[in-house]
Amino acid sequence: MAIIKVTQKDLDLIRVEAEDVTTLDDKYFLMEKLHKYIEVLDAQVDALDYDNSVSAKEREKLLSLQRYSQEIRQFIMGRPIGPRRFGLFVEYPEGYEG
Repeated sequence: MAIIKVTQKDLDLIRVEAEDVTTLDDKYFLMEKLHKYIEVLDAQVDALDYDNSVSAKEREKLLSLQRYSQEIRQFIMGRPIGPRRFGLFVEYPEGYEG
């Protein structure tokens, strides 16, 4: 696995995209993208247990990102996917009997 640095911006972008989920495919795509970041964060947190040279501030930052990613996961899973509605509305002129 390549080393990826997960930032707050990455997670915020997923959160913004999650607010616009309209199909099940959108939900699957975002969950896959988020799980890649969660795996990286979990690996980094596990590595912190063996590395004593990491500051407490850096440790808290990683744990905060890990909690936030779990919140986003819950948000995505809780988003309802309603029936697709097509936006075709026709207004007929007054007196039209069609």
